[in-house]
Amino acid sequence: MKTLAVAVTKGAREKADVKATTLLAATVIGIGCILLGERPASAEWFADIYAGPTFTAHHDVTIDGAVGRGRYLDVGFDKALSFGGRFGHYFEAVPFVGVAVDYFQFYPNIGPQSVQLRGCFVVGGCVNGQGGTGSFDITERTISVDLMLRLPLIKTADAPQGLVQPYIAVGLPLVITNVDPRNTRLFRNHNDATDFSFGAKAVGGLAVQVYKNLALFAEYRFNHVSTDVDLQDSVSAAKATLRTDLNSHSALVGISARW
Repeated sequence: MKTLAVAVTKGAREKADVKATTLLAATVIGIGCILLGERPASAEWFADIYAGPTFTAHHDVTIDGAVGRGRYLDVGFDKALSFGGRFGHYFEAVPFVGVAVDYFQFYPNIGPQSVQLRGCFVVGGCVNGQGGTGSFDITERTISVDLMLRLPLIKTADAPQGLVQPYIAVGLPLVITNVDPRNTRLFRNHNDATDFSFGAKAVGGLAVQVYKNLALFAEYRFNHVSTDVDLQDSVSAAKATLRTDLNSHSALVGISARW
């Protein structure tokens, strides 16, 4: 009966995640339709794809469980490939101002490592010393509507908005973080959970037009989110909440179609 209850609970959670993701996708499509509708003939529209490495800064990981609070200090996150895309437009009246819908994904996994432990844990009791983290697969997806500002440089007849365009962007993304314990002592392995939180994002880059409707760009991106996910401990399957901050730095290159 306990196994059946766990299976039902996991199935319900997966259905809820699917519904939430479907609703999120519908929202993004709706925003895109609004942006693409009734566009001025002279407004500049763009669609970008990009990829590059992402580095996530070390941070403490806090675990609130049945026996109290424990902390892994200064945990390292894996460097990972990141990728995404965005589309939007710059306004006709103020061509240096634009808006864009952006999707970004990366994998700040926690690999096996030795760190300082503080507090009480369901396995090992209350400790103040060195210990292992185990490994976790983490997937982070962000969706946002961004404000974009650009500086048109080297204007020509074929490039009225400038052959070179430094730009910045800011947004408050919805961040979807999935955490899956892969090989741990404290949590039920392969029993993942997903958190939905709002974060912060800042972007700076440089686009260079290489053809009439084509540009290449490179950009730096900073993402921040505070996330907490409700996992299950390895002893009694009681709720064990994992909390941490993900502060990520990305170096991206991409291609932009403009019309």
